[in-house]
Amino acid sequence: MSDDGLSAFGERRLKRLLDRQGAADYELDLTGLDLAHAVASVDRMVERQRFRDVGRSVLVRIDPATPDSGETLFGRLGRHLLDLKRRGLIASMAPLDPARGAGFTLALPAGRESPAPDDDPSI
Repeated sequence: MSDDGLSAFGERRLKRLLDRQGAADYELDLTGLDLAHAVASVDRMVERQRFRDVGRSVLVRIDPATPDSGETLFGRLGRHLLDLKRRGLIASMAPLDPARGAGFTLALPAGRESPAPDDDPSI
């Protein structure tokens, strides 16, 4: 057992879920925001993505938990991100490795509203 109560097997499984790469096309900093403003920022980002013809990766930063912080955005914002994923607006998501800060790494799909290359309206 490690000092955080996880067995070696449990620790290896947890590390596979965390994003350790750190490379993202875009960073959305939600630190200092409440839930309503954080959700609105994410929704605006997803809405803008509808008009992009390529997917992109996004690093979403939130405030880390502290001993006196109470409930953080991690769970509440995470549930909203999962809902967006179920609706196909987020291709994949993973929590950040705590060593890199608090937040998520998202992969956004190419926009649905962008015209296909064969759909040239000028023809």
